[in-house]
Amino acid sequence: MIRIQHRGIGGLELLIQHDGFIGVYSHLGLIAPLLAEGRKTINGGERIGTVGQTGLTFGPHLYFGMIVNGRPVDPAPYMKVASCGADEVASGDKRIRATRVFARD
Repeated sequence: MIRIQHRGIGGLELLIQHDGFIGVYSHLGLIAPLLAEGRKTINGGERIGTVGQTGLTFGPHLYFGMIVNGRPVDPAPYMKVASCGADEVASGDKRIRATRVFARD
């Protein structure tokens, strides 16, 4: 399942149902054309969009968050990378903030 939304501090966002979690990709510049046209599935390694500067942001970047069982979680342990130390939930925003994004194959 894929949901595209454009509102709030996350700007242009893409929510993708992965096995066991929902991935939240925010501040995108563009959504990949096939997804923007309504495609509801995607395979690993496919382009989902471009980094942007939409929503509340100070420069181009990608926010990646994870929702597990309806709750935001720190994605670092799932991705087997060190936490960047941003483990506090921002006031008024139920997503955990991260200052770095690590890509996985």
